[in-house]
Amino acid sequence: MEVDRRDPEGCGGHHAKREDSPKANDPEQVLQKTGKVVYILEKKHSRAAMGSLRLLTDRNSELFKKCAMFSPVDHRLPRAYVSLADCPPDFASRPEDYSSTLFICRIVDWREDSNFALGQLAQSLGQAGEIEPETEGILTEYGVDFSDFSPEVLQCLPQSLPWVIPLEELAKRRDLR
Repeated sequence: MEVDRRDPEGCGGHHAKREDSPKANDPEQVLQKTGKVVYILEKKHSRAAMGSLRLLTDRNSELFKKCAMFSPVDHRLPRAYVSLADCPPDFASRPEDYSSTLFICRIVDWREDSNFALGQLAQSLGQAGEIEPETEGILTEYGVDFSDFSPEVLQCLPQSLPWVIPLEELAKRRDLR
């Protein structure tokens, strides 16, 4: 048995550490498990982000003449350089016109030596703060298909309107309205 010497005055009572405890002898309990990503088999994230565009701040840099900065609404996603060729035609001359416009940007690449990803603008959604563009952006980010139903699916619905749920069906369900 070994005495804990961290209490120099001995006021804290007897602190004993047993060397034969299960934790001390079990490497699974002591060692920190680590790993290294060597290959990504499947990308789960849609790599699409909703956000806004702005010009780069350093007007003297080479990037200023070629790229704009995309800033996603979701701050967990990286900012991205976007080619000015992907931006609206008058964006470089009138960026203030697009300050409250939401865009969808797809992350194309993110080099190891860069703080920012490389992106490609996919579409312009509309004005920030409006419900339709915000909803479309969220659905696109999460890869939700929000296209119209096909005619085959619509034909499966009851054709006589107004349709109500039959009482025997209501009895089997839990009403959460």
